[in-house]
Amino acid sequence: MESKDNVKHRNKELTKRKLLQAVGEIIIEKGYAGLGVNKIANKAGVDKKLIYRYFGDGNVLVETYILEKDYWFSLADKLQEFNEIEKPDKAKEIISAILERQFTFFYDEEAMQRLILEELTAKSSLMVSICNIRGNIGASLLKHTDPYFKNSGVNFRAVSALLLSGIYYLVLQARINGGTICGIDINSAAGRKEITKTIRHIVEWAYDAPAAGAKTNSNEN
Repeated sequence: MESKDNVKHRNKELTKRKLLQAVGEIIIEKGYAGLGVNKIANKAGVDKKLIYRYFGDGNVLVETYILEKDYWFSLADKLQEFNEIEKPDKAKEIISAILERQFTFFYDEEAMQRLILEELTAKSSLMVSICNIRGNIGASLLKHTDPYFKNSGVNFRAVSALLLSGIYYLVLQARINGGTICGIDINSAAGRKEITKTIRHIVEWAYDAPAAGAKTNSNEN
C-alpha cells in the first residue's frame, strides 16, 4: 500500500504539472499579458493558494515554465559536453546541429513563439531577464569558437546572431501570417528542409573561410 507521504508528493507534482500546463495554454491563447494567478488557477482547475504554496508567486510559476520549455535553457546543463567545439571539424557539426534543432523546436512550439513575440513587442522585467540569460548561454558556447576565428576577418558571433535572428523571424512570419520569404514556404516540409540544409551550409562556409584566406595569403607570398 502506498504511503501517505508518497501520495502527497505525487499529488503535489501532479498539481504543479497542471499549473505549468495551464501557463502554456494561456500563453498560446492570450499571450503573456493574459497570465494571472486567478486565470492560471482556473485553467488548471486548482485552488490559487497552491500557486503560492508550490511556487511562491505567479511570476516564479511563469519563470519556471519558461526555464523548462526554452530551447537554450535546455543546453545550459550540457555546455561541458561541448568541449570539442574548439576543434573546427567537430564545431561545424555541433553548431549546425544546435541551430537546426533550434529551428525545428521553435517551429513546433507555439507557446515559445508567443513569448519571443512578447520579447520583441512589449517590455517586461521577466522577459528582459530571460532574454539576458539566453544570451549568456549562447555567449558561453561561442567563447569556444573565438580562438579559431581570431584575426581571420570572420566574426562568427555575428554569423550566429544573424542565423538565430533569421530563425526567429522566419518562423514568426510563417506562423502568424502564413507567408513565404524569398519564395520559400517553411510551413511545408520541403521548405523547412531547405532552411535546415542552408543553416549547415552557412556554418560550414564560415568555418572554411579562415582556411581559404590563409591559403590565399600563402600563395601571394
